[in-house]
Parts: sequence; structure tokens; C-alpha cells
Amino acid sequence: MDFSFLRNFGITLFALLNALGMLPIFISYTARETKEVQRIVAFFVSLTVLGLLVIFMLVGTPMLNFFGVTLNSFRIAGGILLLIIGINIVNGKGTNTTDSLSDKQEDKKSNLIEAKSVYSQIVIPMAMPLLVGPGVIANVILYASEAEKIHKGTAFELIPVTAFVTFLVFLVLASGKSLQRLLGNIGLSITQRVMGLFVAAIGVQFMVTGVIDIFTSQIMPELSKIK
Repeated sequence: MDFSFLRNFGITLFALLNALGMLPIFISYTARETKEVQRIVAFFVSLTVLGLLVIFMLVGTPMLNFFGVTLNSFRIAGGILLLIIGINIVNGKGTNTTDSLSDKQEDKKSNLIEAKSVYSQIVIPMAMPLLVGPGVIANVILYASEAEKIHKGTAFELIPVTAFVTFLVFLVLASGKSLQRLLGNIGLSITQRVMGLFVAAIGVQFMVTGVIDIFTSQIMPELSKIK
């Protein structure tokens, strides 16, 4: 397969995942965790992102067709979810951490247990729809289709690039403690609420885009037929 095609896919995918933009939100969810726990959670989230990307890459279109769901409907539903999440973050309900650092055991077993607990609480919305949103899903499905129809390859050839991009996402999320120390508690709280506002705005944008696309692709043609 053409290297430039794979390169463009990787760059576009990393840009759409927007791990850097989602980092403050990830920190807000894991602010009270140890560095080791935060890294394990980052690994779990990144692994989930990889799994979701591969699934949508290979069976995205058939899956949506099977459930009778259009990408625009998926975009609107994701937008509603993001709007609710953004409002909760702005109101200070975005973090679900419990114990303070002094109460946490430092051994690997307790870190893993704590990481699993945090991961189960934040996998939705962190992995999806914040990282793997409708735009990412559409991009993956589109490139998988082009790989087969235009470049005479298979969607499987995109998986190594996807794995590399996901590894970059892990590195970004795993650097959370460094940024947390830089911002401090007050800075982190302010950043959390600002990012919550952006999450809500992204949700509204998803809904607006979905409604406009449905109107232009379905309603407008029907109205033109009536005229």
C-alpha cells in the first residue's frame, strides 16, 4: 500500500483523536491517583481506543447498517452524551476519584486493582465518545473503504498504523502527572471546568452537524421533489 496514504491516515487519526486536548479531562478524572495508577489507567484507555478503532475499521459500516443507525444519528447521540458530561464537569462532578494519595497502597497489586476501578468509571466517556467520537469513526471507515477500493489493499494493513497512533495517545495520557504538577490544584480545577465547557460545546457541535447533514441529505431532496 502507498506509504503516503498510510502516513496521511496516521496523521489524520492522531489529529482527530486529539489526545492533547483530552489530557486535562483525563487528569481531572485521575487527579488523586498515584503516578503508577494513572499510567495503568492510561494504558487501559489506550487499549480500549485501539480495540474500538480496529472494530470500526473492519466492521464499522456493516455494524451501523445492522442496527439501522446512520452516522449522523450516531453523531447526534454522541453529542447529547458529551453535552451532559460537559455540564457535569463544569459543575465539578467530572471526577470520580475516592481516596487520597496517603491512603493508597503502593504495591503493584493494589495499583492494578485501583486502576481497574478508575478505568471502569471513566472508560465512558474517556475512550468513547471523547477520544473515539463520530469524526474518528467516520475517518476510520472512510480510510478502510479507500484502502480496499482505491489502493487495492485491505483494512488490515491500517492496523499497524492505528496501533502506533494509539501508542502515542498512551504516551500523552501517561504524562498527566507532569502537567498536573505544573498546573497545581487551582490551575487543574480551572482547566477542568474550561475543558468541561469545551466538551459541552463539542457535543452541541456534533448535534448541529448531524441535524444539518440529515436536513441537507434527506429532507432537502424530498422537498425538491415536492416542488
